[in-house]
Amino acid sequence: MTAPERPAAARRDAGIGPKIELRDLSVSLGGPPVVRGVNVAIPAHTIYAFIGPSGSGKTTILRTINLLSIEVDGARVQGEILLDGADVLGRGVSPAAIRRRVGMVFATPQPLPRSIYENLAFGPRRAGVRRRAELDEIVEASLRAAQLWDEVKDRLHGSALALSGGQQQRLCIARTLALGPEVVLLDEPCSGLDPVSTLKIEQAMESLKSRITWIVVTNNTKQAARVSERTAFFLLGELVEDGPTARIFTAPTDRRTADYIEGRFG
Repeated sequence: MTAPERPAAARRDAGIGPKIELRDLSVSLGGPPVVRGVNVAIPAHTIYAFIGPSGSGKTTILRTINLLSIEVDGARVQGEILLDGADVLGRGVSPAAIRRRVGMVFATPQPLPRSIYENLAFGPRRAGVRRRAELDEIVEASLRAAQLWDEVKDRLHGSALALSGGQQQRLCIARTLALGPEVVLLDEPCSGLDPVSTLKIEQAMESLKSRITWIVVTNNTKQAARVSERTAFFLLGELVEDGPTARIFTAPTDRRTADYIEGRFG
C-alpha cells in the first residue's frame, strides 16, 4: 500500500516547467526585508535543499510558499510564487486550497493532543472523507509512507503525545501526506533527532519523490549532500547560488558558498 494520491485533476505533467518557481521574491515581516530578490526554479519530483546560516531567510521562504508569512502583522511580500505556473500570491487564491497541495512540517513536532489515528484522520475528514474504510486506508498508507506503520500499528488509538520525538516527527510527516500533497516543505525536520529517525525520514523522502516535490531547509550540510539532487545556498536573505548538489558541494562558483560548506562560518 502506498500513501494516498492527490486527485487526478491536481496532477500535472512533470515535464512542463518547474513545480515551484520564485520570481524576485522579497519578504519583510514588519521591518527590513528578511528575503530579498530571490529567483529559483524547483523541478517537480526532486529533493531540493536550502542551506545557509541562521538568519538567511530559508524558513521565511518556506513559510511564504505555504502562505503563512502573509498572516504576520505588518508582513509584506513582493514578487511571485508560482505553483505549476500559477501565482499563489494572486487575488482570490485560497490559502486552504494551497496548503492542501503544499504541506509543511516544522522543526519541532506538533502532534495534535489526540490519538495517533485521529491525528491522521483529522485532515481527510475536514476535506470530506467520511467512510471509515477509506479513512483506515489513508491512515495506514500515510504511516507506511512515513516509515512509522510497523512501530505504531498496534496502538493507533493511543495518544500521539506518548511517541518519541522521532516518531512524533514522522507522525507529522504522515499527517501531511494524508492529504495527498504535491509539494512538502520540511523545516529542519531532523533537528535534534537520533540517527535512526533521521535515516527513516530521509528514506521516506527518497521513496516518495516520484510523486512529491520536497523542499528541505537544513543546517546540516552533510544531510543536504546526502539526500538532495539540487541545493540553494542563502546568506543574509539573498540567494548566493543554486544548482546540482554535487556541483555546489565540490565546485561552487561563489567563494562564500565554499566558505560555508567548509565550515569557515555559519
